Amino acid sequence: MNTESKRYTGENIDVIFHRERCIHAAKCVRGLPKVFNLKEKPWVNADGETVDKIVEVIEKCPSGALQYERKDGFQQESSAKETTIEATLNGPMFIRGNLSIKQKEQTIKCTRAALCGCGSTQNGPFCDNSHVNKS
Repeated sequence: MNTESKRYTGENIDVIFHRERCIHAAKCVRGLPKVFNLKEKPWVNADGETVDKIVEVIEKCPSGALQYERKDGFQQESSAKETTIEATLNGPMFIRGNLSIKQKEQTIKCTRAALCGCGSTQNGPFCDNSHVNKS
């Protein structure tokens, strides 16, 4: 898996996007279209809304593809008090908590992830939406 991320810099918050983890749930574009707009270049405008609203939408990203770093002195994202797993029928397993996910020779630390539940992913252990085309 490519572990590169793209950073979108704003005055009070930076938005980090891990493209390889995105499952296109679209909670970001539906939640804050002034910030997350696929028709714009760049598609993320980190100054397009208040920091609190951006944080609220990013923390709803089920795959953890979106993360943030606040610059306003307020608390960064913290993990859930307990780890939870929500399995979907023939789809991803959504996990929240203080996660350490091993992938080949690396360990990815995160608070949210969508892991493959069907076995078809080419981005294991992360879901890549292969279940959508699975017959």
